[in-house]
Amino acid sequence: MSEQNRNNSYHSRGNGSVNKNGYYGGEYISAEPMHSDERNSDEIDLKHLINVTLRYKWWVVGITLAFTAVAFLYSQTLDNLYTSSGTMVIAEERNRYSWAGSDISSIMSSSFGVGVGSRLVNEVQVLQSRQLAEEIAMKMHEQEVMENGERFPLLYYSYPDDSTKVSVDALASRIRNRLNVDQVDRDTDVLRISFTTLHPLESKYLVNTTIDTYTEVSARQRRSAANSALAFLEQERADAESRLTNSEEALRDYMSRTNLVQIDGQTTTVINRLAELESQRQQVQVQRVGINSSIEAYEGQLEQIRPGLAEQFADNISATMERSQFRLAELETERTLLLQRNPSLRNNPELEPQFVNLEDEIQQLKNQINRMAADLLGDESDIFVGFLNSSEGGLTGRIMELRQRLIQLRIEESQLNAQEEVLTQRVEEENEFFDGLPENMIEYARLQRETMVNEQLYSTISEQFTQTTLWEQTQFGAGRPLDYGLAPMSPSGPNRALYTLIGLMLGGVFSIGFVFTRENLNRTIDGTEKLKRTGYPLLATIPDMNPLLKKRYNNEQFINVEDHRVSTAWAALLDTISPVAESFRRLHNNIIYSDPDIDNKVVLITSSKKGEGKTTVSMNLAVTFAESGKKVLVIDTDLRRPTVHRFSGVARVPGVAEIFYDDKSYSSAIKPTIAPGVHVLTAGRKIPNPSAVIQSKKLRALLERVKEKYDHIIIDTPPFGVITDAAPVIKLADMVVLVTRFGVTQTNELNFTIENLKRIQANLTGTVITAFNHRESADYYYSNKYTYDSYQAYEAYQEEEENSVL
Repeated sequence: MSEQNRNNSYHSRGNGSVNKNGYYGGEYISAEPMHSDERNSDEIDLKHLINVTLRYKWWVVGITLAFTAVAFLYSQTLDNLYTSSGTMVIAEERNRYSWAGSDISSIMSSSFGVGVGSRLVNEVQVLQSRQLAEEIAMKMHEQEVMENGERFPLLYYSYPDDSTKVSVDALASRIRNRLNVDQVDRDTDVLRISFTTLHPLESKYLVNTTIDTYTEVSARQRRSAANSALAFLEQERADAESRLTNSEEALRDYMSRTNLVQIDGQTTTVINRLAELESQRQQVQVQRVGINSSIEAYEGQLEQIRPGLAEQFADNISATMERSQFRLAELETERTLLLQRNPSLRNNPELEPQFVNLEDEIQQLKNQINRMAADLLGDESDIFVGFLNSSEGGLTGRIMELRQRLIQLRIEESQLNAQEEVLTQRVEEENEFFDGLPENMIEYARLQRETMVNEQLYSTISEQFTQTTLWEQTQFGAGRPLDYGLAPMSPSGPNRALYTLIGLMLGGVFSIGFVFTRENLNRTIDGTEKLKRTGYPLLATIPDMNPLLKKRYNNEQFINVEDHRVSTAWAALLDTISPVAESFRRLHNNIIYSDPDIDNKVVLITSSKKGEGKTTVSMNLAVTFAESGKKVLVIDTDLRRPTVHRFSGVARVPGVAEIFYDDKSYSSAIKPTIAPGVHVLTAGRKIPNPSAVIQSKKLRALLERVKEKYDHIIIDTPPFGVITDAAPVIKLADMVVLVTRFGVTQTNELNFTIENLKRIQANLTGTVITAFNHRESADYYYSNKYTYDSYQAYEAYQEEEENSVL
């Protein structure tokens, strides 16, 4: 706004204040400097949020209730859900080293199997695996019906509408999606398995079948570790039995032919040692078969997790460990042979210092190997885990455990290889003894050696086969059922109250978002604040006349008064003590006392577009001027859509058009109204070129002539925001009042009109808002105390008036 306009707007005056020159400043509703509507995006105006919500409270309530109702109705359409749950204990065995020399059960207990030595979280992964779900799906697919003879709802393609039976793969996917496994307590190894389905019997069946299937699968996988060893031992036992039979027959035949019945003591000792060494080598071979089976099984698990994963694990058995294991095998073989020669050392090892030193050296080597193994098992460097993605979640722990188990088994395999190599060397050394015997003794010793060795081997293999068979038969699943699932008596879902609550919350959020979007997109003049931001004073707020018209005139637009049919909106004349009439008097005061240095003889009323109440303001303002004993003339220059004649109830012609085109005198065209002191000059007949009339010199001359006769001249012009015809007349006015309509005028339209008025240097005094409804305005909630309190007073005044009449 220019400095000139700024001075016109303010002049350092407040509401009813006296300026420095001693003049009354009028009852201005003070203007505010023009500023942007945008708020600081980094600040949250809580008061503004509350005010906007209160203003649109019925929108908020309506939308929220609608969302809540939809959510409630939707929840009623959902099928009931039933949840059954059961618990099972996971038998978790601790990892332990089973170095070469351990018995077969010790080896097998650390071999492949679901649940063996694994963490509880890994068993959860197994329970939720696709393989287990497929086995359950196959059982369910085969059984097809529940206990009551009805078909499983999960088998329906779409229950209950489409009874097409789904495939096993689709059923397995549904089972996995509905299965929930969680740990009952952090300090226990108890898992809770639960299913939520559309039928109580189905949920019970799935829980119990899952528990049983998991137990079967884990038991089967545990026992699979002994299959290779059993097959190997069975074949070896048959071979050993055949060799033993053959060697015994060969020895008997040789003894019959040569009459040899015994050999010397030294040869017998060598034969016994060979038998012991062969027996030990056989035990090592059996143990290695079990270890190899375990390694293959663990590598298979890694391959199932990710193809090629097993190859990414390097062989962690270092050369130092291999040398230590080979030396340990030598010392243990020497100890075995020493105990064979002197069995009393088993109970009294201190009798032989060599044996004590041997035991100490063996123990030191074992400790050294254990330390190296512990370092390998505890190594979690990037070489083993760097290739894993964080997205794999719980599988990472399972992979690390499999890695550690593979390292342990490979250490055991390396130890067994070292033992077998040492035993083979000792067997070869012992066999060299027979080369120095007499020829007849060599054959006899060889046959007896073979017989004793085969006998020892057969005995050892038979014992191992029996142990392995017993171990395989006694292995059960990793999970032990604790509580099987029961058919639920009542539905567990859906939680209809929760659905309704969610609908309520969504409705609240959406409604708040909607009203704030509506508020931000709202460009209408819905309160006095937006008018103040134009930089010009708000001269008056004219309340909505509809309640008054409805109450006094039954919504009639015109009534007959003194043979004139006048508009019921002429409140300053027809209802002089109404709040509407009082608002026009406030407008009169603010115009009269706006600035004593400015002549207010010619007051021009314009607007941004049609229907904003220009004529209503013009006619009512004329009455308030006349109430002070002034002579007032209202000139209708809206030659396109004239309304002054209809409003005041006078004839349209003659008027301005007749003065200009028919040379009518202005005195004959000016007509008195029923309002004392108020005359009007109507627009006259319709003419083809209204702008030529308004821009003519005759109009200027007319204004100069009527100024001499009238105290105030009010010019009703076309809406300047739409028609620019009034520009020349606006330049002649002492004051310009811009009329806006509550809830109708757009801010962009208002700003555009103001900009155009500024371009022609119009003397814009201020703005007026018509049809104002304070309860629907932004001011009602945004704490505009002036407007709010004023209309509270208006209403109170009306009530008192009505009571006094009654």
